[in-house]
Amino acid sequence: MHTVTIEIPDELSSKEISLSIAKHLYEKDLVSAEQAAKLAGVEDKEYVKNELYKDRAEAWLKFQNRTAQEALQEQVKRQGYTGLDKKKLDALIKKLDVQEPLELLLSQLTK
Repeated sequence: MHTVTIEIPDELSSKEISLSIAKHLYEKDLVSAEQAAKLAGVEDKEYVKNELYKDRAEAWLKFQNRTAQEALQEQVKRQGYTGLDKKKLDALIKKLDVQEPLELLLSQLTK
């Protein structure tokens, strides 16, 4: 993390500056809403409701309240996942000629 020292005109409060910087970084997608709120020194939902554009605030609040199934469905939709092509997978398995049992291969992933 970097430290920056800025001279602030007397007519601006440090909170106004913090909010402005946090908002700018969030709008540029350089920090998350949570990080922007922390930077601004405010509660997440308060920051989102009061400082961010309405459409992004609503999307963030919706995101916070979704179920795991909804999150998975959104990810599938966003990435354009169409499912597994069983014929292609079977052809790949045959081509690779894997001899080890699946359980052994999976156990090696955690080492």
